Amino acid sequence: MANYDFKAAKKYIQMHSDLIESATIGMEEDWFWTAQTVFEGGIFTENLDDEKLKIGGISGSDWATPMLEVTMKDGSEVKKVCAIGDIGEKEPEWFSLGCLSQECQDIRSGKMLNT
Repeated sequence: MANYDFKAAKKYIQMHSDLIESATIGMEEDWFWTAQTVFEGGIFTENLDDEKLKIGGISGSDWATPMLEVTMKDGSEVKKVCAIGDIGEKEPEWFSLGCLSQECQDIRSGKMLNT
């Protein structure tokens, strides 16, 4: 099980806060439903010290990768694995993305979309 590492996320954000436009935490493999902004406009929008904090309704995953995605003021992006514990090897067979989720994942992975 891999849980969000809120302590590491907060430390990274604090160390670079003067350069950060926004920071979002979510599960890489299901970003559309799980991603949530935690820092924007120079302030934390979520209390990353709260031990009961859930992002996108969850605190971790058996198979997905907890990620911190930071948009810098210069427009560049930084993506960092933000996990405590073991990340699973692949998504379960029963998992499938819906039409909105799949399009989001295709854009994130750089795949061309059929229009």
